[in-house]
Amino acid sequence: MPFRLRLAFMVVVLSTALTGCARDSNQALWMRLNRWFELEKTVYFESRFRCTVAVYRVASDAPRASFPVQQDPGTAKQQFRIGRLAAVRMSGYSPHDIADALLLSGDGMFGKEVLAAAAQAGPCFKGTMAEPAILRAMTRPGATLAYDRESEGMMILDPVSMAVFYIAGDVW
Repeated sequence: MPFRLRLAFMVVVLSTALTGCARDSNQALWMRLNRWFELEKTVYFESRFRCTVAVYRVASDAPRASFPVQQDPGTAKQQFRIGRLAAVRMSGYSPHDIADALLLSGDGMFGKEVLAAAAQAGPCFKGTMAEPAILRAMTRPGATLAYDRESEGMMILDPVSMAVFYIAGDVW
């Protein structure tokens, strides 16, 4: 086989292998999130090489008792600095409002990482049935905003739709 033909074949095989890789599996992510939320069933799951978006029905509009949810951005930022998981829920404030408050207050790393996860995961939800649901949850007053530093995933627990949204993307 001529060199150019072998090279072309190798490029096709490699690109096919890389595009077929998913960042996460539904089963592994479901098990991870079920530690913090009472998950019921998968509504939407899309995972590609560099992003994952999942929507799961939940049995409760609050995280499990072992999940530390703060009532203000300052306390949530402290939790974020010392742990791998942080969450905040404020009556009358949406996750979008909370992310803005986190960005504007002193050390805005929690807010930056939340926004980066959402921005980088766009390819996994833009133009899908999950996109409008994610946008509603992001602007829902009283929804919980969380971030898992280990998986670099943002989570929104929407008490109205009784769903948790997981959004994560990688930069490189």
